[in-house]
Amino acid sequence: MSSSPFEIFRRNLKPLMVFLTLLALFSFVVLPALDTYMRRGGGMNSDPVAATFDGVELTRARVARTTQNHAAVVRFLSELASETINRGGVPQTPGFQFDEQSGQIQSLGIDSNPGEEATVNTLRFYSESQKAGFELDDTAIGNWLTRFTDGTFTDSEIVAMLMRSSGNQLGQQHLYEQLRMHLLADLYQRGSLVGLTNGQIPVVTPLGQWENFLKLNQKATVNAYGVLVSEYLDQTDAEPSQSDIKEVYEEGKKRLSYPGDQSPLPSFGRPDSAQIEWVAADLQQFLDVEKAKFSEEQIRAEYERRLAGGDFQLPVGSDEAAAAEEQPATAEAAAEETSEEQTSEETAEESTDEPAADAAEDTESSEPAAEDSSMNASADNSVRLVMFQDEEPATGEPAADAETPAETETPAETEAPTEPETPSEPETPAESDAPAEAEEAAETDEPAEMSEEEPATEAESTESAEEAPETEAEETEEEATSEPAEEAAMSLELDDEPEQTKLQSFEEVRDQIATEMALEPARNALDQAVTEANKRMRLYFSERAVHESNVSVGIQKESDAPERLNLKKMADELGLIYGKTKQLVNRVSVDEVDPGTSYGLGTGFNRRGPPYGAMMFGAQMQDGSMLPPQPEFSPLRSVDLEAGVTYISWKTEDVPTFVPELDEVRDEVVLFIRTREARKLAKAAAEEIAASIADGDKTLSDVVPEDKKSNLIENVGPFSWLEQLGFMQTVIAEVPKLDAVGDEFMREVFATPLGEYGVAPNDPQSVFYVVTPTEFQPDVEQLREQFRQPQQRFMAQLLGNQDARNIVRGFYESVDERTGFEMRLSDDE
Repeated sequence: MSSSPFEIFRRNLKPLMVFLTLLALFSFVVLPALDTYMRRGGGMNSDPVAATFDGVELTRARVARTTQNHAAVVRFLSELASETINRGGVPQTPGFQFDEQSGQIQSLGIDSNPGEEATVNTLRFYSESQKAGFELDDTAIGNWLTRFTDGTFTDSEIVAMLMRSSGNQLGQQHLYEQLRMHLLADLYQRGSLVGLTNGQIPVVTPLGQWENFLKLNQKATVNAYGVLVSEYLDQTDAEPSQSDIKEVYEEGKKRLSYPGDQSPLPSFGRPDSAQIEWVAADLQQFLDVEKAKFSEEQIRAEYERRLAGGDFQLPVGSDEAAAAEEQPATAEAAAEETSEEQTSEETAEESTDEPAADAAEDTESSEPAAEDSSMNASADNSVRLVMFQDEEPATGEPAADAETPAETETPAETEAPTEPETPSEPETPAESDAPAEAEEAAETDEPAEMSEEEPATEAESTESAEEAPETEAEETEEEATSEPAEEAAMSLELDDEPEQTKLQSFEEVRDQIATEMALEPARNALDQAVTEANKRMRLYFSERAVHESNVSVGIQKESDAPERLNLKKMADELGLIYGKTKQLVNRVSVDEVDPGTSYGLGTGFNRRGPPYGAMMFGAQMQDGSMLPPQPEFSPLRSVDLEAGVTYISWKTEDVPTFVPELDEVRDEVVLFIRTREARKLAKAAAEEIAASIADGDKTLSDVVPEDKKSNLIENVGPFSWLEQLGFMQTVIAEVPKLDAVGDEFMREVFATPLGEYGVAPNDPQSVFYVVTPTEFQPDVEQLREQFRQPQQRFMAQLLGNQDARNIVRGFYESVDERTGFEMRLSDDE
């Protein structure tokens, strides 16, 4: 028998080919599919539970898929509403809100903030609505869409837009299911608000409105004496019983302890914390670098260029401007005086041409002729102005008829319309009124002269009539000559004259020019540095995530991990600032480190994103959305707008929330028990002091021991119960000199009559105050008068009432307890 290997190979050729074929199929088909399945987290316990209720477990995969569909539906409804408005319709569904001024859609009628926690709540309240018997079939959903589009879309158009908006990922059934789920969940939740709200406005009784109004508007002034709880710790048992210790520890396990927490309740849980590392880009630092690159010649050349364009000109100082304005004003006054003198001289010359009879009559006047020369000229001018106003010099009527208006007692009023074509000068009212005053004086002082001129002969009348055209021509010529000058003066008086300016020297504006020249290059350099740093940090995060995935499926070992990125070295290379925390920080203490004051990048114009602590450690936002916490080495970009600094940070160590063992926090538990007992002793001591002076024979200052006078604070206030920060936003008013007072203190103060005494703790119950009000202001009648104003009652109504808030909170707590609801989104997978 031949033992040649070739012979053996030929005999087993077929089985060997079958084996190799199966091995190839397994290697190239089965193993890749298995690897992909394992990489995606397949296998046992690969899909952790996000929440449980009614015995149902919601997996993270289902929550994520539902959240993704929710986001797609919100995007589709936004596009559908916009197109409906463009077609001339307006969505008619309940809850839809559109701001016509800004052109923005404010509400779609369903929850517009997709998030995992929101999805969990929607699913469980949808389940509750079904148990309550609420239903919505496809016909009802179709009617809802018809009202949403205001009849401007057909069903086929809606489906086509849905496919286009979702990238063919959602069909009509997906849309209907999402709408059914959200509408019924919202209906069930709104059931808890029936009778408590009217739309968005709380329902408050008139008494509740009055109480809210008093909290905002009534103010108190008090005398207070503080009994410190810490002074009674020595009187408590230093060794509490083991049962008390265990009871307090079990109660405190449910609460997290944060730095600076002043709650009187026990809290021993440790919040999630982390070590944080960051790099920062300071705009000022980049500006200094770019400014150093410019030479003195470049900066001076920019100065000259901008100077030629009209920059760097400042208004002249007030003293210089006043001096500059004084010179033209003086010249103008001198010119006016000269003009008046010339007019007087011309008038005097004309008066010499009158007949000798007039001269004789002038000499018979009660005043000397020498004194009345100027007055006569003014009176003659007045008569001529009146004659010019009548514009009838050639009619042959007696001069007395023309001169009659000159005898009136109000020459200023008569002269007002005499020169309608000559614009007035409002800046010099004294000058314009001077002729009127002179004429009035002339008419008043010389009645005899004017009366003697009235019976003038026909020759004199004819002579006056002949002189009238000459006078009219002269005045018309004067008006034509003075009109352009007056118009020019008015144009200057109407602030059209350019202000006098002075040039800034190069030394004064050198740094400003250099900064403006360097600003754009500095911003570009900063953006490039930040982009490069973020790119390197994200690359390391991706490589690390791939490595951890490979380790989980056995492809790589821990030792194959990528080399950790050296942020300090990278910061030096890119011109950034490096920093890290010295110890673990949590969502509260992180505010004390440099990036803690920054915010996320805003999504709208001039808006900032969430605060740094919320982005790093996760938080629920005011709009109901949930921010997930940052994983280790995941770069987070934030900006401090006030300081002009951009941060990129990540966690280098992430410590989840945990509860330490009793032995680790035993001292804290004992201290809490002793403090609780000391509060009882301090309260009893304060009540004893209040009772001892309740009869009014003594005052608070009489019973306070001398060594405790520093704890007596008199004339504190006035202060109100609440302070309004914004629309529907109030906080407990801060009382000067008192330590963190809260609702209990305010309730005692405003419920205690004047002259009586009450006892109330501060908010953390570290001090018990013996307090007596000395004044309430304003008085009740004035408060009632203010309360009659509708605006005051409306603002008081918006505050709602605590009973309604307790009812809503109790509703949700009862649902959680009845369904056994438990949220596990924050648990580790």
